[in-house]
Amino acid sequence: MTPEAYELLADTVPASVARIRRFTVETSRTAAPEVDADTVALLVSEIATNALVHGAGRVRVRVRPTGRGLRVEVHDEDSTLPSRRQATPMDEGGRGIALVDALSCGWGAETTPEGKTVWFEVAAATG
Repeated sequence: MTPEAYELLADTVPASVARIRRFTVETSRTAAPEVDADTVALLVSEIATNALVHGAGRVRVRVRPTGRGLRVEVHDEDSTLPSRRQATPMDEGGRGIALVDALSCGWGAETTPEGKTVWFEVAAATG
């Protein structure tokens, strides 16, 4: 049986990051309450901001529980994949993918016929 998935379609405007974050956190609390919602909020904010700043077209967010926690996918209509870069102390940005890598239990990016999807998974808290 496939876990239920929740989706949101957002316009490419700055206010959409807050809307995406709210949707993802609320969904995670329902679909996978054992996952740390603060971590989910931080990671989806990074990925959604990248999609809005560097991507194109509308942004689609998909959230679904997994057997180990939660998977969040952010899709936009630009096929350019994100790259991890080494930010200097003076850089204002460039740390988002490093944060996703450090705080998720896995992440990736793949091109699709309509653009790209960047995803991450957060494991359920133990103990």
